[in-house]
Amino acid sequence: MSSFFPPKSLELTMALIKPHAAKVPPIVQQIKNEILNNKFFIIRYSRRLLSLEDAQAMYKEHEGKPFYDRLVNLMTSGPTETFILARENGIKRWREMMGPTRTFDAMFHAPFSFRSLYGMSNTKNATHGSDSPESAKRETTIIFPEFSYDEWYEDDEIFYRNGYAKFDEDEFIHEKEMEDFPVN
Repeated sequence: MSSFFPPKSLELTMALIKPHAAKVPPIVQQIKNEILNNKFFIIRYSRRLLSLEDAQAMYKEHEGKPFYDRLVNLMTSGPTETFILARENGIKRWREMMGPTRTFDAMFHAPFSFRSLYGMSNTKNATHGSDSPESAKRETTIIFPEFSYDEWYEDDEIFYRNGYAKFDEDEFIHEKEMEDFPVN
């Protein structure tokens, strides 16, 4: 019966492992394992040091708030693990995996979330994730300026949605597999 209903489209989200967590290899590996276990496609991945300008642009909505400078300083203090992820309801699922923003809340309400397990404070809460499709589009263009959000949906999403993707373990990325894709 499910063959009569096409799969829903995939949703892109920006995901980051913040510097204090990214410097601990077992934490990075556990989060990567959970990304795969939760059936995300890894569209882009890199380990990079964010520039001051990129960190300020990422968190522009928080400019003027008491924690803004602390957050920007954290995000430029060391390398981050950065991902563009895709799956059905990707933003919601990644945010569930992260848990509540406040580490203390995460400990009580989502004890197995990344922020509960690896967060140290409300700023050093281990991970970042887009909160809406608009944020995902804005954030992906900041962190991966060569990536075209709209082109991915236009040209590539159908391959991933229909399972025509292979995982490159060495690069930790999924690539579309065009070889067996049916052409109309």
